[in-house]
Amino acid sequence: MIKSTINMFYVTILLVCLLETQNTVNGGPAPQYFISTPQNTTVTAGHRALLSCSVGNIVGTCQWTKDGLSVDGVSRYQLGADRNGLCDLTIDPVLPIDEGVYQCQVSGGHGVAPISSAPVSLSVNSEPGQPYIVQAMEDGVMEVKEGEEVELQCESQGGRPPAEIQWWDGEGRRIVSDVTEHVRRMEDRKTFKTVSTLKFKPLAGQKIKCSAHNDAFSEGKVSDYLEVVLSGQPKLELKTLEDGDSVKIFCNNEKTLGDTKFKWFINDVEIFDETKSFLEIQQFSKSYDKSKVKCSVKDKRNNDVVIRVVELVYKQSIREPKALPKTFKEITDRDSSKRRNKKKQTMFTCIVEEDIAVEPKYVWIDGKLRDMAKNEKMNGTDGKKKYKCKV
Repeated sequence: MIKSTINMFYVTILLVCLLETQNTVNGGPAPQYFISTPQNTTVTAGHRALLSCSVGNIVGTCQWTKDGLSVDGVSRYQLGADRNGLCDLTIDPVLPIDEGVYQCQVSGGHGVAPISSAPVSLSVNSEPGQPYIVQAMEDGVMEVKEGEEVELQCESQGGRPPAEIQWWDGEGRRIVSDVTEHVRRMEDRKTFKTVSTLKFKPLAGQKIKCSAHNDAFSEGKVSDYLEVVLSGQPKLELKTLEDGDSVKIFCNNEKTLGDTKFKWFINDVEIFDETKSFLEIQQFSKSYDKSKVKCSVKDKRNNDVVIRVVELVYKQSIREPKALPKTFKEITDRDSSKRRNKKKQTMFTCIVEEDIAVEPKYVWIDGKLRDMAKNEKMNGTDGKKKYKCKV
């Protein structure tokens, strides 16, 4: 019995040896090999990333590593492993912390060696964070003395590539003089913080804002305004008006100043014969959008001091269109009504928007701004004098 068992053992060993010899002669079991391997990839944060990996003659199981550590257990990481050799890695959504070096690995077995792909990099672009002016965090107004140098810092965090910060004034013009920018990595070592410093000496009150964008996010984001005012100068006020609106602007915010003589200006052009404590504007229109109205009085030294500045802002009105006349009688009745209601206009002032302008754009007639067409002439009489304003 013992001899029979020993003989069977020898037969088993012989068969195994014969099989191994046959495999060796025929080159052994077919090795695993990569059909496709992952490539260096750049993706935007919040989007989906796909690292491709497929294996031929797969014997083992697929796994992925990030920076040398297994990614198993991360819910956003989905491994497409099956017996057909599909080993793709999907990351959805991608976060900045997903940036790193990845490798596709396949274990061995049954005499087949394990294989690993070449390491590849996953880079994650991130949108710059909302920029903000440090000096405007507590108060949106900064008061400085005339001639004093102002230093402002604008910060944006979390961008990759690093954010580029730009400065803008209240008229939408970019400020490029005396601007420095510093970039450093955030604590996560993946994203960046950008700090831009602006230095300037304001000659008048103005609004300042900053914007942040990078190569991956060209639209960018914009900060809130910081208003810089000079000591002793009034704060800029905004007055929103629609087409056809009328408004009465008081020089001292509806407070009386006795027998004080007032001066009124529109875009720094004085409106002569307007010396009351208020200025009434009638029939406002879009052409006067962003016009600045100023009022000044005499101080104790008989110098003109501006005490109020109001910017007129146009707002698109939503109104029902007026019904058009349908008959000839309606047209003639309407024209007759206009002639009966027409008032005599005796005073006007030509207004230009810029010092270099050779022709005025509109006229001030008895408390009303009127937009003028090209080559139009306005006649007015005041006593024995006659004036013309060609536009």
